[in-house]
Formats: sequence, C-alpha cells, structure tokens
Amino acid sequence: MTHKFIDEVCKEISKYPRPINSSGANHTKNLIKEFAIKNNLSLKIEELKSKTIPTYFFLKAKKLVKLNILNKFKEHVEGKIFIVEIEKLRYINTLEGYIPILLIKDIVDIELYKDKINDIKPKAVIFSLITIDTSFYQRVFNFNMPVFSMSSKDLEYIEELTYITLEPVKEEQTEIENISFDIGRGPIVCIVTSISSKDDSYGAIYSASSVALSLGIAQSFCKNYNSDFRFRFLFTEEDNCDFEGVKKHIDKNLKHVYYAISIFNMGWTNKSCFYEDAYGENSLYMSEKFYKYAKSINQNIFFLKTKTMSFLHAPFKDKDIKTLMIGSYPCILSNTTYDNIESVKFEELYSWFEVLSGFLRRFHAL
Repeated sequence: MTHKFIDEVCKEISKYPRPINSSGANHTKNLIKEFAIKNNLSLKIEELKSKTIPTYFFLKAKKLVKLNILNKFKEHVEGKIFIVEIEKLRYINTLEGYIPILLIKDIVDIELYKDKINDIKPKAVIFSLITIDTSFYQRVFNFNMPVFSMSSKDLEYIEELTYITLEPVKEEQTEIENISFDIGRGPIVCIVTSISSKDDSYGAIYSASSVALSLGIAQSFCKNYNSDFRFRFLFTEEDNCDFEGVKKHIDKNLKHVYYAISIFNMGWTNKSCFYEDAYGENSLYMSEKFYKYAKSINQNIFFLKTKTMSFLHAPFKDKDIKTLMIGSYPCILSNTTYDNIESVKFEELYSWFEVLSGFLRRFHAL
C-alpha cells in the first residue's frame, strides 16, 4: 500500500518543473500541506526572502550558449579557452590565465581531479559531459574559482574561440517557503528534503522521489508510531549554494533537535551513505550504523566521502548537530533534461523506503 502511495506522489510531483515560485513548486507545496491536514498533523510554514542567482546565463559565441553556474560567481572573469580531456590534466603544471573546458565521462571525475584543478589555478572551469548530451546542475564546493557546466552539443560553437569573458549575473530576491510537520514526541530527528528542480528539468530523480519517500515514511508513521524520538519532516526550496531555507528553519527551531538527515536522488541506483562531505565529517557512528543496517537487509550500498558535494544537512553541522547524508551517487541524470518520471527506478525508491523507514523505527535502539 505504501509503495503505491509513493508511486502516485512521485508521478504527480514529476508532472511539472519546480523552480522557486513556479506553479510546479506551488503544486508540490499544496500537496504536502494537504497530506499534513488529511493526517491531522500540525503544519509549520516559514517564509523568507532569499537572494538567488539564475541557474544559467548565456555566453556570446557563434550563438548563445547556455552555461550553468555550479558554485558562487560574483566577479568578472576572462581567459583563454583550452579544451582538454580531464585525464590529461596530470601532465599540466599550470593553467593560470586560462578557462579550460574539461571533458568528463562522469560526475565522479570532478571529485577525482578537484585538488589538481585547484593546484593549476585556472581563472574558471567549464565541465562538459561527453557521455550524455546534457548540461548538469550538481552544485560543487571547495573550488578556488568559478565552476560551470555546458552541454557537449554546444562545444562546436566555442571551440574556434581563443578567449572568452564571463560576467556575473545580478542576484535577485525571491521568496522561499519551508514546510514542516512533526510526528511523535521526544528529541527531534529532522529529515530534510528539497522540493526544487531547475526550470528545464522535472527533477523526478533529484527531488520528486525524495519528497514521495518522505511522505511515504510519514504516512507509515501516522498509521503505526512507536518511538522515543519525534520525527520532523522538513521540505524546503533551494536555488543556491547557501542553504538559506534550512538556515531560516534552524534559527528558530533548533531546540530539542538531536539529529538531521538529508536525502536526495532517491529514484536511482548507487545507494550511498556519506560519512564525510565537502562541509566535513558527518556522524561516523550513525553513518556506520545506517550502512550496516542496509547491508543486514541485503541492500547494496556505498560507504564513501566526497570532496565536492554536500546537501541540506550541512547547516546543522555548524550548530554541532549530528548529521547523516544519504542519496544515490553518482547520478549524471539528476536535475537534467533527462530527469523525468520515465527515468525513475521505482524498485530502488521502494527499497530506500524499506531501508530508511526501518532504520528510523530502530533509531531508539541505536
């Protein structure tokens, strides 16, 4: 029954892209609110104004080329173009004055070569996937320069150029909304989920599956709850690298919060538990417990750290709250034009439900 509910919610949310303040985002928020009201859960709504930048801008070449900004970019930058396969960076000692376009086969390549890229000091970096014809939006951290992505189909339009100039886009103010509800009593375990997608992506894998999973777990707890912990389900909008929605929630709702768990890319293979991310260590004790529990019920899962990624649990770390980051990694389809309902691996989503709901039900015994 729960699997059917998760299936229906994921499909409903995936009908529309969900950038901030869009009709798709509002549709999803209304669905979450209706769920809470139907199940007699006390809703908490938080509104805030956030400074955001558009997810992409255009580089003038032979035609307008779409570049996606993957980290903070606030200053004008210009340099010579240099197109190279990322593996060949090992033979390069410096790229000062250059803006390399690095051809990569997988998102993991960014992890592997992050330190090398910082060492050779390019003015900026543009990544381009050569295995699939799409731009990607995975936010990256701990780079010493602006980082962008572009579709491989656009390479032909700039490969004859020798020099480009990139201008930062202006920040815009927009309204963000957090939605949360609690189930149970006791110290709070916060499960944090994004509802957002980019404006050219349905984000079915990236966030629709995660929202569906969170609501599925909440529904199962409404029907059968027996725990010494209170579970807070927090749904936020996010469109930049600063986690402003989560920070807003933390400012006034940190009392009694014992633990924070962020989930993403639930509708994909490569289950992963991150004992460390770009913002530092997560709770090694609880990460190991989660990993061992998943293995005990015959679920294949990776236990890893990442140099460049983080997610919505990160602001809790600054407040000395124990954290857990789980998701599917790598996933090159996440938040791209191919991230639609046809790409969701529903069996993986159902198995995530069995793992996470079972883990949370045993939380008091850990």
